[in-house]
This record gives sequence, C-alpha cells and structure tokens, in this order.
Amino acid sequence: MKATKIYAAGDVRVEEVPDPKIEVPTDAIVSVVTACICGSDLWPYRSLPPVAAGQRIGHEFLGVVEDVGKEVRGLRRGDLVVAPIV
Repeated sequence: MKATKIYAAGDVRVEEVPDPKIEVPTDAIVSVVTACICGSDLWPYRSLPPVAAGQRIGHEFLGVVEDVGKEVRGLRRGDLVVAPIV
C-alpha cells in the first residue's frame, strides 16, 4: 500500500509500505478514499529535523472499512467512515 512519510522539514514522500494487519482486537483497517491536510501536519512540515527512516504523516481522511478486530462494535466491512482530528 502507499503512505505519506516525512523525512525532514519540506521533505514529504509517497512510498510503498507493508499492508496493515489487525494487531489488537480493537483495530480497524480502513482504505483511504480521500484525505486532507490538517493544520497540525504543518508544524513538522516546517520544522521537523531529519529522520533517517521517515515517519508517517497524515490523519484526516474519508475511507471504507476493510476489516475490524473482534472487539470492534458499531463498524463493519464496507462502512464509509470519516476520521477527523480529535
């Protein structure tokens, strides 16, 4: 799958990363349909010191639930969800 990663101020890349998997029973896997930039993403974009391996960035999106852990209630595969900043 593809993800955005930031390596330093102003250095954001879209890269292949491992596919997600359910690791704990409260996890959900969501395919992102569309995303936006949050104001909190601008701080590292302007000032992040270099990070050799990069770190994932971005957290506001609209997507479709692909899988859920056993303890997830109220969501199921195929649901359309929005993840705004909390």
